[in-house]
Amino acid sequence: MPIKSLSWHNGRGCDVSILHAFDKGSIYSLKAILFSGVDPKAHTHVETCRYTGMQHDMDGVALSPLAVLKEDTGQSMTSAFELVKCKLTLFYNYWQMNEILEALLPEGMIVPSAFEMVGHIAHLNLRDEHLPYKKLIAKVVLDKNKPKIQTVVNKTDAIHNDYRTMQLEVLAGNRSLVTTVIENGMRFQVDLATVKDFLLIDIFNWNWGFVDLVVVQLLPSDLLCSQCDVFSGVGPIAISAAKKVKRVYANDLNPYAIEYLESNSVLNKLERKIKVFNMDGRRFINAMFTSDKAESITQVVMNLPNDAAEFLDAFRGIFRKKSRDKQLKLPMIHVYGFSKAQDPEFDFHQRIRIALSEVAVDVEMHRVRLVAPGKWMLRASFILPKSVVFAKAVLYM
Repeated sequence: MPIKSLSWHNGRGCDVSILHAFDKGSIYSLKAILFSGVDPKAHTHVETCRYTGMQHDMDGVALSPLAVLKEDTGQSMTSAFELVKCKLTLFYNYWQMNEILEALLPEGMIVPSAFEMVGHIAHLNLRDEHLPYKKLIAKVVLDKNKPKIQTVVNKTDAIHNDYRTMQLEVLAGNRSLVTTVIENGMRFQVDLATVKDFLLIDIFNWNWGFVDLVVVQLLPSDLLCSQCDVFSGVGPIAISAAKKVKRVYANDLNPYAIEYLESNSVLNKLERKIKVFNMDGRRFINAMFTSDKAESITQVVMNLPNDAAEFLDAFRGIFRKKSRDKQLKLPMIHVYGFSKAQDPEFDFHQRIRIALSEVAVDVEMHRVRLVAPGKWMLRASFILPKSVVFAKAVLYM
């Protein structure tokens, strides 16, 4: 009978002895010796616990030579057979991405198995130690994720400019950084060379809901209400919200993001419900809340995690010209931020209070996700305090 239970020499589960690691030049094969049994009725069939049903013509697998059966042809009515040795070649196509990278990279190096994905583009965040092997890593990522992934890029520098764009190096695949993402029945086009949209990347790597759907669910299904999206990017929140509210006022400083926001609004047939602005976030807030639109705005989304909290000072004094006696429905603010503090909620709450120059701010905190070891992205939601909107105006230079 065939051997049913085998164990790896390195403890990962098989009595397969690794002879050669991947050929570093071609990275196309891994040779192994498999000790197995041959069923006299199946002849060439080889069976193991991990590789059940594996045959010599299976993709990425080859047996050479075929196992040889030695039968007792004597008077016995039963066939006898013995274990024999054969060579099993597991080709490049057989192995998983992590297994290949573990074999190819220097021993002890962390395998860069995670990547962000936007449309057909895989976005790596390689460490310095990975850079000498960046082309190799990218080729494996591309090969093992086709056809879904067609381009692999790596960030080459930190984000410094006002538009929050980043320098990307194409490491493998086609060189186009323009892609289309389809999610929840909506289509979004984006060019990662000109638009760094934290939200778009995060949404489509965390199954949509961790930011966008949460915020949109908080919106009232009221056709008389409006929403402001201060840092809209290419429009994932604005376009989602436009399905629920009467009007969305969407703004971004990056003119390239605005181009895609406008085209995405048309693409999703919501252009009549989305009014697009291209200005600084503070000036946008001031323009909206000093206009006749102010009283219809019930929600404000501020998704620029690095800087959004600093823009909260723009809300001071926005209703200073209105009567305090007038019944006003103050908007709900949803602001995003990063924190590396031991108590991230307390840290982010403090920054909000400082920006608003207001101690008493009742905030509901939500941990969105851990973006790096010890670094949380958070969402804070709160009703804008009356003491803030009627405060003395802030002057901008």
